[in-house]
Amino acid sequence: MTAEERDLLATIAGGLATRVDQWVPARLGLARSLQIPEAPDPAAFPVLSQQARGTELHAPQLTGEGRDDGADFTDAFRALLSVYEGRDLFSDEAAFHDALQRHVRRGVRDLASWPRDMSFARYLAMELFQDIGEASGAGTASDEELPGRVMEVLGQLGIGASIISVDEGPRLTRLVVELRALDDLDRLRRGIGKIAFALGLGQESVSSTLASGERRVALFLPRTQSGWRTVTWSELRPALSSDEARAMDLPICLGTDVLGAPLLIDLAEAPHLFIGGTTGSGKSMCLHAILLSLLEATTDAELVLIDPKAVEFSAYERSSRVRGAIMTSPEAALAGLEELVEEMTRRQDLFRDLGARNLAEANEKRAGLGRIVAVVDELGDLFLTRRDIELPLIRLAQKARSAGIHLVLATQRPEAATFPGLLRSNIPSRIALTVQKASESRIILDEAGAEALLMRGDMLVRFAGQPTRRAHGCRVEPADILAAVALS
Repeated sequence: MTAEERDLLATIAGGLATRVDQWVPARLGLARSLQIPEAPDPAAFPVLSQQARGTELHAPQLTGEGRDDGADFTDAFRALLSVYEGRDLFSDEAAFHDALQRHVRRGVRDLASWPRDMSFARYLAMELFQDIGEASGAGTASDEELPGRVMEVLGQLGIGASIISVDEGPRLTRLVVELRALDDLDRLRRGIGKIAFALGLGQESVSSTLASGERRVALFLPRTQSGWRTVTWSELRPALSSDEARAMDLPICLGTDVLGAPLLIDLAEAPHLFIGGTTGSGKSMCLHAILLSLLEATTDAELVLIDPKAVEFSAYERSSRVRGAIMTSPEAALAGLEELVEEMTRRQDLFRDLGARNLAEANEKRAGLGRIVAVVDELGDLFLTRRDIELPLIRLAQKARSAGIHLVLATQRPEAATFPGLLRSNIPSRIALTVQKASESRIILDEAGAEALLMRGDMLVRFAGQPTRRAHGCRVEPADILAAVALS
């Protein structure tokens, strides 16, 4: 391995909870590489000879080759690589070691790029082990068996119930049951956590809510990922032309509800939105769904885009609806937000002159003003570099609604420092995607629950004045963005 890759081994080793030698992260790298469908590119990972300042991969330490204590797994390594590579690596010693080296080096590079705001243990679980239980099916109920298994578990908990209906959404199955006695409701609420355990669902929680009808309760059961249905943006686009959407000033389609119906909210009524979720939770897809909704469903809303990563919003730069340039530096973001504060003040002065209280009344008097939506990605990164960005955000959150200026703020660090009290009190509408801890869920929603979501767009939506509800995001393809930008 090169000296750089040796340092990456040390980085991975440092992310583990206990001190380990370099062979543990090397084996983890091999496992990660074998998950990638395409073989390592020989040009990117050429065979390396001994290096003075690098790290040699010694077969006795890596595979246990030659050990006589039962720890020689060389044949298992050969078999894995032979199946992956589609060639016999038992008869070609050099080819086996070359393939082993390339896979380890690629996997180590991939694992060493884990987000530092996430513990390496959690990242490792997500990357290597998330789908193992589902793939094996060991100890889990199949999707078809879920209703029957749930009734068995309810019986074991002493809860009398009968099934009323079974409905399948994109990811969840809704099971409506009728309880035989009122006391069964208390037993169900106390035992709801045991249902997931009994069904072998691991950390994926079962939730419940009261259903319409006497003594009826709806149970929401997560299905295995192989049973999920991916909802695309093209499927949801027609919802923006519905009567429900036409009655809104700024209709946004976030995805679907748990049964697969399009979920629409009016950003003008929100009037601002905060989105939090860890890496891989689907936060970027959620932002793209919001932006596409604004481009395709409205004709007057201007977009102010702040993108510290400089890549997430780049596809929108050619849209005529984007106000100015996309801001990528903290300094540009601060200047852009301060300009919005000035625009807010200018509009409020105009309203006073017109005798209007808000944008709608001003436009009735021919003010000709459109709405402005500022979308800020990676708010946590901005706060780390320019804390003074908080001031214009608070002023906009407090006063910009009547002026027709709205905020959409997103972060993968939902902490008190990145969503401080004054912002929280003025942004009642929030979306929580999967987070690492219950405390992060409380920062976003003022309640736990987001830590038990299913990643990949699974979300809890709390719209101003409404109870929290569960929803699933959609998949937005690059072609969807290009089509929306071309028409805007």
